Amino acid sequence: MKNKSILMPHSCQKIGWCFLILFVIVELAKALFVHDINVAWYFAKASHICFIISIFLICLSKEKVEDEMISGLRLKAIGIAAYAFFVLFLIMSLFLELRLGTLFPSFPEDLELYLSEAFLIFLPLLLFVLYYGLFKWMLWKSKKQ
Repeated sequence: MKNKSILMPHSCQKIGWCFLILFVIVELAKALFVHDINVAWYFAKASHICFIISIFLICLSKEKVEDEMISGLRLKAIGIAAYAFFVLFLIMSLFLELRLGTLFPSFPEDLELYLSEAFLIFLPLLLFVLYYGLFKWMLWKSKKQ
């Protein structure tokens, strides 16, 4: 029985890199030209969507040559990224639930709100970025040998 891949074609990876470039352009335009908070909010939402789509397409696309060695490296990278994700998830959960920030006198009150936002938005994206970085590093290391 042939094992079907759930990965997207390699061309989707190129589209993902285009979305990442679009994300950078939107962020630069927001920083340089947008001075109204309402307009900046829309630019931020558009750039976040571009970033999420780009990370999704880049990480879940096949390489030009997809063989068993690359599949094994993908499995190792996703395993390490999952361990790191759960450790960060546990640390941030404990920090937010136990309100450990109140132990420090110089801890800003708003920081807990920002941490909870980071918890919901950036931690899942970090999983994909960490996975892709680990996968490319392992691939580079294996080609070097």
